[in-house]
Amino acid sequence: MARIPIRELLENDKNKVLVLDGGQGTELENRGIDVSNRLWNTAPFLSEQFWSDGASRDRDIVKSVFRDFVDAGAEVLRTSTYQSSFRSITENTDIETLDEYNALMDRIIDFSRECIGEDRYLMGSVGPWGAYIAKEYDGDYGPDAATFDYYDFFKPMLESFNNNDNVDIIGMVTIPNVHELRAVLSFDETQLRKPFYISLSVHDNGTLRDGTTMEEVADIFRELGPKINPHFMFLGVNCVDMNNSTKILGSIHEVLPDIPLIMYPNSGERFDTEAKKWMPKDPDTLSWDDAIRQYIELGARVVGGCCRTKPEDISAISAAVARYTPGE
Repeated sequence: MARIPIRELLENDKNKVLVLDGGQGTELENRGIDVSNRLWNTAPFLSEQFWSDGASRDRDIVKSVFRDFVDAGAEVLRTSTYQSSFRSITENTDIETLDEYNALMDRIIDFSRECIGEDRYLMGSVGPWGAYIAKEYDGDYGPDAATFDYYDFFKPMLESFNNNDNVDIIGMVTIPNVHELRAVLSFDETQLRKPFYISLSVHDNGTLRDGTTMEEVADIFRELGPKINPHFMFLGVNCVDMNNSTKILGSIHEVLPDIPLIMYPNSGERFDTEAKKWMPKDPDTLSWDDAIRQYIELGARVVGGCCRTKPEDISAISAAVARYTPGE
């Protein structure tokens, strides 16, 4: 049986909350794949052995990550393409042409669909301009941020997702800069032809990484109003500290109370930038049960995990969604 389109599903059931998968890149790393390169979690897909050898080690690992997130209760799963812009791929692999790029993207998308089955939703993951220039966590896009052609940068990846029926929804994720946010909200129905959402990269105090407040973000939404692409579905945050996540989501809900939300924070571990390693969770880290309850109360329609979240985290999220969704 065909999947109900994701917009139709959520519009027909106002209480439905979908469970997103967890930290694919860090989970691949946990299982032995080296993702310490410019292309992050796309790394395993770049070897021809991955495609030619059905029993290759990396292929088995990627399949196991998808399988374990599905078994944990994930209903929406991401493609491993966060840092796979056309520029990044052509500058860091032997791929040179748009046709070659599209062929790789189709391979990744179709393989991902094969792994998750026909019943679940596949999200095409699009990292920000900041991921390409290593600025997604400070939002400093330089003096040309307001005039940069963001669509030209995103177009090859967006067209791959627009044209592949295996992709149900597109995620424009970890956006740290207000000019990029405004640009994405200005993409029209010919540029983003599928349901899509935007998740922001924010400081612990709830501002965008470039210092833009949520009140200023709300002003952009009000200014653009009916000009916003009707395929837009959610606004939210990813890759944020767990303990600040409810406060941050609350600040968005306060200024944009009618917009459905998405939230997928990190596991509670923190990355030590000097030691270059993840530090253990603080004992007083917010529990998934408490976090999910508050996300749902604030209007979240999709919840999941970002960096360092594992299948067991998604199991806890799924259980909490079932516990706190009205009518469940």
